[in-house]
Amino acid sequence: MKHKKAPALHTMDEGQPLDRREFERVGLPATAFALDAEGKELGRIVEIGGGGLLLNPASPLARLSLVAGQQLVISVVEPTTGNKTDMSVEVRYVRSNAIGLRFL
Repeated sequence: MKHKKAPALHTMDEGQPLDRREFERVGLPATAFALDAEGKELGRIVEIGGGGLLLNPASPLARLSLVAGQQLVISVVEPTTGNKTDMSVEVRYVRSNAIGLRFL
């Protein structure tokens, strides 16, 4: 199955960015978190959308363990309900304060 890439940001006449994403993002309270296959915490989930999710890295080590293009299975855990969901993702980007993951 072929995945569509999110459209690039365009600018309006005033120079303000116009976000033309395919899926709307939804902010989440900082309770849900993502674990890697070994059970190490990757970070807190702060945004989710139809195409992926955004993490705040749990630590510098968690951030350094991921590289753009890497595919992995993560477990999303919601501690207040006890729900745990495994999903395949691809790392889109890694920044000092954000990790972008795309659903596969």
